[in-house]
Amino acid sequence: MFYDLLLNYIVLKCRYEKYHVGGDDEERKANYTDMVNKYYDLVTSFYEYGRGESFHFAPRWKWEYLGESIKRHEHFLALQLGLKKGQKVLDVGCGIGGPLREIARF
Repeated sequence: MFYDLLLNYIVLKCRYEKYHVGGDDEERKANYTDMVNKYYDLVTSFYEYGRGESFHFAPRWKWEYLGESIKRHEHFLALQLGLKKGQKVLDVGCGIGGPLREIARF
């Protein structure tokens, strides 16, 4: 898995640098959408590899693994929101939607 991630990184990095390094300003401005998409394609895999689906921290008990504490905290948030089946929630965070996916499963 790590080698696939590394290969993907190299390919996406080359595509991203095509716009970001040494290019014409007008061409770069005309390709902002593509450049931003390539940047997030590039970094999202690394974020997930290092942090999982959730990029936040949570209070942890002594015996608890980090992932368990994060999931427990997301369940706590779901309970605090008082969500009912069929209700809709908008995730406007800065991440990949991991907490909201966990809340939906909860």
